[in-house]
Amino acid sequence: ITNQKEISINYYRKDRSLSEKRIQPISLMFSEYYFYLIAYYPDQYDEPRYFRLDRITGIVEHRKRFDVNLVPGFDEGELRKRSQFMFYGKLRQIRFWYTGPSVQAILDKLPTAKIIERKREKYLLEAEVYGDGIKMFLLSQGIWVKVVAPEEFVKEMGETARKIADMYSDQVL
Repeated sequence: ITNQKEISINYYRKDRSLSEKRIQPISLMFSEYYFYLIAYYPDQYDEPRYFRLDRITGIVEHRKRFDVNLVPGFDEGELRKRSQFMFYGKLRQIRFWYTGPSVQAILDKLPTAKIIERKREKYLLEAEVYGDGIKMFLLSQGIWVKVVAPEEFVKEMGETARKIADMYSDQVL
């Protein structure tokens, strides 16, 4: 990281398959009980990638250097605020209604969230987030959350909710 050199790593993915990745490491971070190497693929600075250190089995340091200043506006603190469960992905702005018992708990978990509108005990929140970890978090809130933007995320959440309902529709009551 300090020398700003590209490296190749042997990495076990979530599905336990082994892959080799050539990356530009820029930071180390601790989150969700693990240490992560934050990196970008060469010349692809639109979304940071997260690699759990305990899944890296080999490292080769290359001679090729990279300029960390080419990473537009990278800030580890800002990245941490926008990532849930260390799932990588593009930065996006989401909006959702929250009707649960503690809007403060949501604001604590999503540091970029802002209350845009309030109707009695119903809150419209907007947050800037990276990746799909937000989906896991919002689904954990059950019927207290309804996503309203962006449209593709609304469809994705609805599709997931239907699949969950289908899993239970076969149950004998």
